[in-house]
Amino acid sequence: MNLYHDYCLEDFVLDARFQQWVRYQQPEDVTFWEGYLAKNPHQTQEIKQAKTLLSSVYRRYQSPISDVEIQFEIQKLVEKARAEKEKQVLEITDEPTPTVRFRPVLTWIWRVAAVVVLGLGIRFLLTQSPQSSYQQSTSGQQLVEKINESNAPQSVLLSDGSKITLQPKARLSYPASFQKDHRKVYLSGVAFFEVSKDSKRPFLVYANDLVTKVLGTSFLVNAQEGAAKTIVEVREGRVSVFKKRDIETQKNLIGQESKGVVLTANQKLVFEPENNQLVKTLSETPQMVTSANELVSFSFHNTPVTEVLKMLEKAYQVDILFDEDLLSDCPLTATLTNQSLYEKLTIICEAIEAHYEVIDGQIVVHSKGCK
Repeated sequence: MNLYHDYCLEDFVLDARFQQWVRYQQPEDVTFWEGYLAKNPHQTQEIKQAKTLLSSVYRRYQSPISDVEIQFEIQKLVEKARAEKEKQVLEITDEPTPTVRFRPVLTWIWRVAAVVVLGLGIRFLLTQSPQSSYQQSTSGQQLVEKINESNAPQSVLLSDGSKITLQPKARLSYPASFQKDHRKVYLSGVAFFEVSKDSKRPFLVYANDLVTKVLGTSFLVNAQEGAAKTIVEVREGRVSVFKKRDIETQKNLIGQESKGVVLTANQKLVFEPENNQLVKTLSETPQMVTSANELVSFSFHNTPVTEVLKMLEKAYQVDILFDEDLLSDCPLTATLTNQSLYEKLTIICEAIEAHYEVIDGQIVVHSKGCK
C-alpha cells in the first residue's frame, strides 16, 4: 500500500521519514525518495516545495537549537498554513489575472512559511499609568543607572564584559554584579549591545513591552518611550524575542527559546503595541557578517546564478530561497563589489528576468528559469 499517495504538501512537511531525508540525506532515504518520485511524478511539485521549506528551517536553526525546538518551528509553520490556506486560495481566485501568476498552493505556503505575524488575540490594555514601562520595571530594585545626556553615543561596560552603546537620551539600568543564572538589564531609548558569551547565564534586555534573550551576540534595540514601535535588530549571532507580559517568571525564559521569535544575523523584529503584533523582516541595510566577510569576491564571469545566490547567503547569513533546478542554467557576468545586498539582488534578477521579495526575514527569488 502506498502510504504517501494522497499526501499533500503539509503532510510531507510533518512526516518523520520525509524530514529525516531532507535533514540528513542518508543513502537509504535518498534511494527511497528518489525512487518514489520516479514512480509518482504527479507529486513532484508538492515534494519539492516541502523539501525547500524544511531545508530553510534546518539551515536557519542548525545550531544550537534542539530537535524538539525545530519540531516546534515546523509545527508552527504547518498550523499557520492550515489557517491561511483557504483564505489565500480564495483571494487568488477573486483577483484579476496578473501578468505573472503563481499557483495558489505556492503563494499561500510561501506567505505562511515566510510571513510570521504573531498575535495572541489578547486585548491591548489601554489604561494609563503614571509611570513609564521602564520606571515600572526598575522600581524597587537596587540598580545602577546610566543616562546619556550628551549629543553623542556613550559606551557602558558591564561587569561580565558586555558593552552597550547608548544613543542620546537613552537610559540603561543594570545590577552592579549579575546573578549566577542570568544577566538582566533594562533599557529606555536606543542602544547597541555587544554581549559577552556565557552559555550558563542568558542575557535579558527588558525594553518597553519586549524581552530579548541572548547568550552572546551583537544587536540593536530601539525602545523609545511612547513610540509606536519597538525594534530589535540583530547584527551577528541569534536572539529570541518575547512579549514581556507573556513571561510570568524568570524560569519561563530558560530553555524556552522556541516560544519566542528567533532572529538571526540581518533580521529584525518590529512590535506595534497598538496592534499587539510581532512582525519579523530583514534589516533595511543588511551587512556582511564579520566571520563570513574574509576574502569574499563578488566578481563573476559566466557563473551559475545558483552559486552567486549561495555566496550572498553565506556572506550575509540570510536565507535566500530559490528553485535550484530552474536557475541551474542561468549564468551571470557582473561585478557586485560595492553594492548593497538589495542592489546586488536587483542586478541579478534583472539579468535573469526574475524578481525577489523579502518575507519574514527571508529572501524569495521567483523565476521562470533560463532554459
